[in-house]
Order: sequence, then structure tokens, then C-alpha cells
Amino acid sequence: MRLSIPSISLTTVVALFYLSTSCPSTEALPAPFLNKRSLPVSYTHHSVVRVNIQSEKQLKTLIDNEYSFHPDYFTHERNIGAYVDMRIAPENMPKFQALNLKYEVLTNDLQAFLDQEQEQDLLYQQQWDMLKMSKVSSNGGTMDAFASAEDWFQGYHNFKDSQDWLNTQILNHASIASKFSAGKSVESRDLAGIKIGSGSKKIVIIGLQHAREWIATSVVQYIIDQLLSGSDRRVAGYLKKYTFHIIPIMNPDGYEYTWTTDRLWRKNRSPVTTERSCAGVDLNRNWDYAWGQAGASGNPCDDTYKGPKAFSEPETAGVAQYLRSLQSVSLFIDFHSYGQYWMYPYNYAKSTKDSGPANKAYLDSLANKAVSAVKAATGTQFTSGPGGDTLYLAAGVAMDYAQGNNFANAAFTVELRDTGAEGFVLSSQKIIPSGQETWAGVAAMLDNLV
Repeated sequence: MRLSIPSISLTTVVALFYLSTSCPSTEALPAPFLNKRSLPVSYTHHSVVRVNIQSEKQLKTLIDNEYSFHPDYFTHERNIGAYVDMRIAPENMPKFQALNLKYEVLTNDLQAFLDQEQEQDLLYQQQWDMLKMSKVSSNGGTMDAFASAEDWFQGYHNFKDSQDWLNTQILNHASIASKFSAGKSVESRDLAGIKIGSGSKKIVIIGLQHAREWIATSVVQYIIDQLLSGSDRRVAGYLKKYTFHIIPIMNPDGYEYTWTTDRLWRKNRSPVTTERSCAGVDLNRNWDYAWGQAGASGNPCDDTYKGPKAFSEPETAGVAQYLRSLQSVSLFIDFHSYGQYWMYPYNYAKSTKDSGPANKAYLDSLANKAVSAVKAATGTQFTSGPGGDTLYLAAGVAMDYAQGNNFANAAFTVELRDTGAEGFVLSSQKIIPSGQETWAGVAAMLDNLV
């Protein structure tokens, strides 16, 4: 059975399932089947604009005035020649327009775009819930539903279902997989991971430091599925050579918040205190390497807020401790979206001829091989290079911490699809092709690790 949007076959299955129950009334339907999901935070008439920065004067104008129109930066590259995507509330749009910067409007009603995603997600969720209920009806459990990759990757899933999926993979592949935890989140959710393989070389993969980047979790789950159930003939060799340590959701509180309250929330859910008036810390500015330098904000209300100190957050502190416990990691990958970049250290500063990691040529070679494999798989073009040069300056990031402290021999940040057409609300139809191309890129690196 394959879930699709729309899916005539599954709709028929759902109808037959309810006709076969003793009470096929609307009272039997789950709440999502009857009600459109409406989140408390609305972006009605919020615009998303793309600014083309063409001169030092324009760059200075943008930076000097950003607190007057309070942009939510979707991309953070603020350099001459760069394109910057940002969300602007309707009441602040006249202030932005008064700056006379060159820009194009990607949408003038972001909520209408989010509503389309929510309707698609709702239809899939209804079908997914029916599938789980049909499995309960037939065998008394829901594990079969979570075991089917064909169904799972047709849509996005909330935190609870994602945890159930991970537990099912471990249960069904107990001979090669086991569970681990890197600690608890601010709200005491588990930073759950899966360990796969028995090789001496260690691979660490994390996803979803930023809550709104849903595709990052789905792609990490796709990599897990390839290692456990995929058809790639190289996998058997990988599992003998490597042990994979994978955390699909590093920011579980923020992720849950994007499902219940604010689809575009980025940070964790560190609470408001007497010292700070806004919730949340940007986890990928909270790592203890060049912490607090360029690209990290000291304003608690900014999306790039670095936190009161390095590793102030249990999520970063827990995952870092787990990384250190492994002692020597061959490959570290941190998945994000969007932009289509395959980057290596450093992110906190621009590179020069004599700067960067000692094995910069090796990292560059791995990144280039990954980008070539991605393009060969689906035709999607990624850009590779040092993070600070390729995208923007960002201090206190996971990749720099892993590489800079020699916890990993090769560390990467990957920004997945797309380049802004859908951005953080990448349609669920893109999950599988995103997974396919990313797996191709990761496999290319695995084939060339030293």
C-alpha cells in the first residue's frame, strides 16, 4: 500500500476500513480528519522578499536598519553580490521599502503558502492515521505501519511518530542496530539516536538543529532506512567498516512547537527568564568553538541568538558530550535546509591561503565527490566549499566544533533542497528525491574516507 497525495487507492482502503467497523460514524474519525489544522501563530500578509545586495552602501543600509523593520532572515548571507531571503511583517513593509533596496517579492502572503502545505500534510496525516488504525485492526499493533518505508516517506511526521518509527527500525533490525540517547532536551524529550553497524571507524550524523527545517529529519531518516533496508550493494561493506551514530532530531522541543504553534520556529524552547525576554537559543550558534563571534547574535529575540554561554543548552551539551565520548570520528555531518550547499570548516571566518583545517584539500575532495554524486543521482546542483566563504559567517556551529577540536577528521554542514522556491516548507513530494540524492552524496564520501 503506498500513500500518495492524492491517493485514490488509500482513500478506498480507508473507506473500506470504516465500513468494516461496527461504528463507522464521524465519532470514530480522529480529530484531524474532521478539522483543518490551524496553528496559533499566523503569517497572514507577511511577505518573503529576496534582496540583491549590490554595493557596500546597500549592505550597510540593510545592516544598520534591520532592527527598524525586524526581518526574519531565511538566509543569512549578507555580502556584496549575495541574495538574502527574509520575511517581513505587513506593518514593517513600508519601513523596508523606504530603504530603496533592490528586491523581489517571493510571496506577499506567506500564510497562504503555509496553508497549502498544511492541507497537504493534513491529507497525508489522515491517511497515515488510517493506516495505523487498520494495522491495529488486523494484528493488534502499529509496528507494520512504521516498518514500511514506502508509506513513511510520502509525508512529514511529528515527533511522537518519528520516535515510534525509530524504535521500530531498531526492533526490526536488532542484529545490526541499537538505541542510544545523547541526553534530554529543555522540555525533557529524548535526544534519541540509532547506532548501526560494527565497524571500527565511526560516523556521526545529526539532523534538525533548526526546528523549521523539516526536510533535514526526513533525509536523515532516509539514510537510516538505506543502511537498514536499502538496495545499495555497498551497504554490507559499510556496516563492516563503519559504525554509524545517528540522531535524526536534535531539537525535539522546537520541532514539536512547529507542529503545534509556529511552523517557522527555528530555535530550541529555552524559556524566557528575567535576563532575556524571548524564548529559545539557536543551537547551531551554541557550540563551544569560536562561540559568540561573527554571525551569532547576543539579542535573545534574534533567530541566531547564541545563548548566555557556550553549551548553555542541554541539546548541544548532550550531543557534544556524546561526540567526545567516541574519541575519534571519521566523518561528521550536520543536516540543515535550505540552499543546496555541501560545506566544510570553517564557518566562523573567511578562509585564506594559509587558514582552515590542516586537511583542507581532503575535505574539499570529499565535498566535490559528494556534489558530483548528487548531480549524477537526480540532476540537483549543490555548491561545495568552506562554510564561511560559500554561505555566510556563523560562529559556534557544530561542524567547526567537531573539526576544530579534532573530534572528527572530516566534518560537514549540508544545506538540503531547495534554493528558495519552497524553502523551509519543501513539499512532501520532494522527500524521496532529496533522500536519494543525499544518500548518493553520503555514499560517495563513505567510499573515499581515509
